[in-house]
Amino acid sequence: MKGSKKSLWNVTYLMFLLVAIIILFYWYSAQNDKRIEAQNRTYATDAARQTGNRIGDEFKNALNRINTYAYFLGEGLSEPVVTSQMLQDMVKNSLFDAFRFASADGAYLVSDGSMMDVSDREYFIRGMNGESGIFATTSSRVTGDPVVSFYAPVTYRGEIIGVLLGVYSANEYLQHLLTTSYFGDAADVFLCLEDGTAIASSQGKEYRGNLLDEIYSSAVLDESLYGQVEEIFANGGEQTFICKENDKTDNICVINLSGNEFVLVQAFPRSVTQRMLDRANRTGIVLEILLIGCFVLYIIALMVRSRREKKLLAGENQEMSYVIGGISTLFARFVMIDLETNQYQYLAGTSPERSDIGRSGAYGDFIDYLCSFLPEEEHRKELAGRLAREEIISDLGEDDTDVRYEYQVERNGQMEWEHMNVICLERKEGRASKILFIRQNITEVKEKELLIQAKMAVANRKERQYRVAIVSNSICTYEFNLTKDRVESDIVRIMPDGGRQSLLDLIGMKFPCQASEWFHKCEAYVAKESLEDYRSTLNLEYLRKSFEQGNLEANVEYWLTDAQEERFCVRQSFIMTTEDETGDILVMVVTKDITQQVRQQKEQTLALKEALMQAQHANNAKTTFLSNMSHDIRTPMNAIIGFTTIAVSHLDNREQVKDCLQKVLASSNHLLSLINDILDMSRIESGKIQIKEQECNISEMMHNLVNIVQPQVKAKQLELFIDTFDVTNEDIIADALKMNQVFVNLMSNAVKYTPAGGIISFRIMQKTTFRRGYGDYIFTLKDNGIGMEPEFVKHIFEPFEREASATQSGIQGTGLGMAITKNIIDMMGGKITVHSEKGKGSEFIVELSLKLQDVEKNAEQIKELEGFRALVVDDDFDTCDSVSRMLSQIGLRSEWTTSGREAIYRARKAHDEGDSYHTFIIDWQMPETSGIETARRIRNVIGNEAPIIILTAYDWTDIEEEAKSAGVTAFCAKPLFMSDLKAALLAATNLIDREDEVAEWTLADFEGKRVLLVEDNELNREIAQAILEETGFVVESAPDGTDAVDMMKKAEEYYYDVVLMDVQMPVMNGYEATREIRALHREDVKTLPIIAMTANAMDEDKETALKSGMNAHLAKPISVDLFIATLGKFLK
Repeated sequence: MKGSKKSLWNVTYLMFLLVAIIILFYWYSAQNDKRIEAQNRTYATDAARQTGNRIGDEFKNALNRINTYAYFLGEGLSEPVVTSQMLQDMVKNSLFDAFRFASADGAYLVSDGSMMDVSDREYFIRGMNGESGIFATTSSRVTGDPVVSFYAPVTYRGEIIGVLLGVYSANEYLQHLLTTSYFGDAADVFLCLEDGTAIASSQGKEYRGNLLDEIYSSAVLDESLYGQVEEIFANGGEQTFICKENDKTDNICVINLSGNEFVLVQAFPRSVTQRMLDRANRTGIVLEILLIGCFVLYIIALMVRSRREKKLLAGENQEMSYVIGGISTLFARFVMIDLETNQYQYLAGTSPERSDIGRSGAYGDFIDYLCSFLPEEEHRKELAGRLAREEIISDLGEDDTDVRYEYQVERNGQMEWEHMNVICLERKEGRASKILFIRQNITEVKEKELLIQAKMAVANRKERQYRVAIVSNSICTYEFNLTKDRVESDIVRIMPDGGRQSLLDLIGMKFPCQASEWFHKCEAYVAKESLEDYRSTLNLEYLRKSFEQGNLEANVEYWLTDAQEERFCVRQSFIMTTEDETGDILVMVVTKDITQQVRQQKEQTLALKEALMQAQHANNAKTTFLSNMSHDIRTPMNAIIGFTTIAVSHLDNREQVKDCLQKVLASSNHLLSLINDILDMSRIESGKIQIKEQECNISEMMHNLVNIVQPQVKAKQLELFIDTFDVTNEDIIADALKMNQVFVNLMSNAVKYTPAGGIISFRIMQKTTFRRGYGDYIFTLKDNGIGMEPEFVKHIFEPFEREASATQSGIQGTGLGMAITKNIIDMMGGKITVHSEKGKGSEFIVELSLKLQDVEKNAEQIKELEGFRALVVDDDFDTCDSVSRMLSQIGLRSEWTTSGREAIYRARKAHDEGDSYHTFIIDWQMPETSGIETARRIRNVIGNEAPIIILTAYDWTDIEEEAKSAGVTAFCAKPLFMSDLKAALLAATNLIDREDEVAEWTLADFEGKRVLLVEDNELNREIAQAILEETGFVVESAPDGTDAVDMMKKAEEYYYDVVLMDVQMPVMNGYEATREIRALHREDVKTLPIIAMTANAMDEDKETALKSGMNAHLAKPISVDLFIATLGKFLK
């Protein structure tokens, strides 16, 4: 009955509420109409103010821009003169429509070159006084259109030389700033001068009338408001004026833009206000009907629901009482924390365990209370840090509902484990603000968990050890504690018949026992030849050190004799692990019978020894062959190097130079025949190639390559183009000899298979790589020669492969060059690819990743050239780009062109403007105008001041005289690297001195020293004698070892200061001769320097020479500098 009355009262209250809502709704609608009208007017005012702010901000930005342009214009002037071309160039990269400049005398310069006088203009006077500003005019003197201009003074070396103006077309510039719309309807917005003249509108159309007159004539405002409008135009301020009700305009906003002498006028359309009122009222009526219907449905649902909720609430209350009772059983204490106030509160029915803390208080006191239960100070600090306010908030984050902590506490002298849950009850702005602490004693559960973990650790350890033991198929497995030197269990051997034997019983020991004692007693069964290995390994100290060094396993093999006097060999493995609880080192010993394996190994060893003897025999034969060939090659090489050195030192003696060169030619022909013999031998047996990394320079290698192939290219009348692209690292670490061999093979093939008049191009490019300390290089060699068939290209890198057309044409070759090339590139970690088409030519691409040197020798700038202009002239775009980049890195302002005529024009223009080029770099061969002709014309324009450098891939000897007469300063060979460019610039600009180089060895002075030269080869003897006499030696020679010994016997003591001894001589070799000289009964031979000078250059040859009594070993061909340095070492 009470429930029914309560429901009736609820319905009555709702009816009264409904009536009140209807009344309030009608009142609200009336007020809403007024609010929307007032709100729209506020919108209009705010929108006008925002438009004014946009215009003001834009004007400020424009002033900043004109000041910036004025600053950079003044800074960039070389003289206080501004030209129309400068104004045109500024417009290209500017937002302004045009630039004007008024000089100090009032001359007004337009970008098209026209002039007028503005000395009487206010902006000119202000600008010359150092001010910047803005002005507008309805009719520009230049274009006749409304414009907005910004001006700023231009200074040159601290003095104002004029005023720079940035000009905008008013309508185009301001239209987007004035455009304003209200809920889809555009407003009319005007920007006027203070006299009412409009200079721009939101419609983008030119408006020539006076806006004040228009407002008066249209009578949209009450007459009493006109004075206020004029006041704003004249004296500043802002106001919104309400228009007459029958007018299409709802209101007009007038804002005087302070500081800019402009007035903003905005007309707000009445249609927007009316449309919003209609929409708002229509929505209100529909909402009222829906609201009444919802109230009726709600009353019905409320009555039905109230009865159901009564039943559900009674059941939920009963269930909740059960849940709370159960939770109280698990968790004895609940504490709520307010993180905003830093306060804690024990919930009803719970209290602290101790009386030294209250049921509520500061959160910090509660943390100290919890930490006091922990026994260790370190653990207390750790828990306090984790429970700190900010740390708790961070752990809970934005989504986590709880975090858990587990720690060990001490209660009544007993150690217990406790589990704490921190539950987030409330969040504010994503951060936890209220939390609940729940603590639970989990000691019993934790102890069980730890016990299980300990058992699992033991089980896992034993499982690992026994798994190894089982896999090893051992005959005996046991464990001992290395740390405690203790065997805890019996040691049992598995017998061949499957039986088990206690080894401890066998030697009279019982477990537990000491492991060291067990090892010692077992020595009685170890064979004598194995005792040393046994004692060194089965040693506790050795095992402990091995484990500490990270070796978890030690192995030893030894022979045993069992009780039946039978010998057998075992391998014992000591597998060491750490005990998880105590940290002791535990060792699992696995013993395996390897007798059969050892016997098989002995048999294999015998077979290997026999094979080794055969291999050594073959190797000795190979060594003999190499030694002989080394001698035969080095002998003519010694003649070539020696006579070349003599010829260089006597260039003024034509007859001597001619004689030396003839002997060099003879030795070269002999050497060529030997090389052909070696290549023939390589067809039968190929040797191994080793890559020897050393510091080298790509530029030097490439120029050496050009020097090698240039005679062949010139002989066949071929065109050779070589260039570089983006090569930033020249100094590398690589095998220069092998790289040279690769590119000589490729270049020689290109020359060989390209007919006369053909073209060969070679490009070196460096790619970007993210591999630190390495550079990726691409070498591309392309020719338009005879090309190859596709089928042959597949086999080009196989040994002895030659295309049929090549052999039929009579082109010589062995077919090994490309195979060797491919092998070397593969060993260097690179890649070579080939593209070829029959009759059109071939292209080889070599890709190498080369190690870079730590210090880049050519990276620094040339300070003396920093900031100067340079012009690169080359018909190849990539060459221009690459050389320009290198010039910029050196510090020059680089420009380039692909036309010689354009270069001449630029040189003349720069010279006339007073900013001449400091350096010209010109390609020799260009299609339009040759490099020499271009240089001659440039020299006629600029005079003799700037150096001109010619780039060429050819020998410039034939054109050097003509080029010098044309004004060329220096030549630079392609490919052009940074080091080449810097050297050429330094030489051309006289920043380094050029001195004639003198061979260092010719400076040595051994005047009066006597040498005994023992050499059977007359040519080599002549070379050595000439070099020695050049440095002051008195030379006596002997053709054989017997002659040398006789001469030593006959000479007085200390007659000779040094002996140079060849090794291979017909009667007595150098080793025997040295031994006999050392055996003479005289004092001087004990200290007499005897130096081997031989073509036997192998390491074993050097060792034999030293053993025979020689003091040093020099290999032929002789390096003259090393030769003289070695003599100086012994003749100080």
